[in-house]
Amino acid sequence: MTEFRQLMDKYLTNAITAEEKQRLFSLIAGRQYDSELEAMVDDAFVNAVETEEEDTALREMIFQAIRPARSTPLVKMPYRRIAAACAILALCIGAYLWIGRRASSPAPAMAVQTPDLVPGKQGAILTLANGSKIVLDSLKNGRVTTQGNVLVSLDNGALVYAGSEGKILYNTMSTPNGRQFQLRLSDGTQVWLNAASSISYPTVFEGQVRQVEVKGEAYFEVAKNTNMPFRVNVNNKEVVEVLGTHFNVNAYDNENSINTTLLEGAVRVVRSGMNDNVVLKPAQQAQVPAGLMNGTGIKVVSDPDIDKVMAWKNGMFSFEDARLDEVMRQLERWYDIEVVYEKGVPDVELMGKMTRDVSLKGLMLFLERLGVHCRLEGRKLFVISG
Repeated sequence: MTEFRQLMDKYLTNAITAEEKQRLFSLIAGRQYDSELEAMVDDAFVNAVETEEEDTALREMIFQAIRPARSTPLVKMPYRRIAAACAILALCIGAYLWIGRRASSPAPAMAVQTPDLVPGKQGAILTLANGSKIVLDSLKNGRVTTQGNVLVSLDNGALVYAGSEGKILYNTMSTPNGRQFQLRLSDGTQVWLNAASSISYPTVFEGQVRQVEVKGEAYFEVAKNTNMPFRVNVNNKEVVEVLGTHFNVNAYDNENSINTTLLEGAVRVVRSGMNDNVVLKPAQQAQVPAGLMNGTGIKVVSDPDIDKVMAWKNGMFSFEDARLDEVMRQLERWYDIEVVYEKGVPDVELMGKMTRDVSLKGLMLFLERLGVHCRLEGRKLFVISG
């Protein structure tokens, strides 16, 4: 196995080091492994096309990204097919094509003057019962603090609470834009917190109910305890009641609805202040209007795109059937940017998937291939047209 193949395999399995990434950058930019890259493209795209004509167009599009000097014209392809093709390419090699392109051709003046923005990473702020704050981004494994009789520690990127008795104190974990983190509560419940989100919880659970409060987006794997149900208060607009289950809650303030998606078990979603509740089965989603719209009940979707819902937790962006403004809100949270539409929001629907470890300019290249033209100035991303 060549060095290039080994590095690509490490990248695709998230086992690559920072130094190895830099080596992979240089190999792609040098173009000496184009033949092996073509072989990997063959493997990745074997199911992406339906006709020989589309296959020809797809390959030419890919290798124009690597070798922009090629001048063979593209065969016209349906927009959605190009979107899917670009997405699979981005999933396989992320921003590396952009780096290779930049190394082999002069960058425009704007790209030189405007620095790139790195993607989000693991990190969070822990607010203790006394109001003091601890930044978790750079801490190593081991003890972080104690809260009453409860030991709070870091274990392989997760904040862990160990202890079941003592004075009940309340902590809050919050993730700014560009951060996400994992938490294990004292009962064993595991929580993954997406960017621009927060969860408030007791350091120990006592009484008849285990209750936490969430804003933003979080995925739960709740430890089973039939004698003490688990409840999630979401933005004071809905309550999710569970015994033991896996589910995701998306409750950002700038989204149109609070979406609770059940993967395993059973939950009851109760709309706060209204006589409205539903019980979800696995692979169902409850949508609660974010605004106070009386008369609008909870909508149950029986076939939500689970891969799309869980993409953030799995280190991915999923653009499947997504509107451009929906995608841009994700980018604002993950890259800590502000999106500005110069001529209104283009009526564009995207497709495909992409890793979340791509730099912003790498993702801008991806959007450019889909016909969405952007300009980066500082931390503002201007959408020019689509």
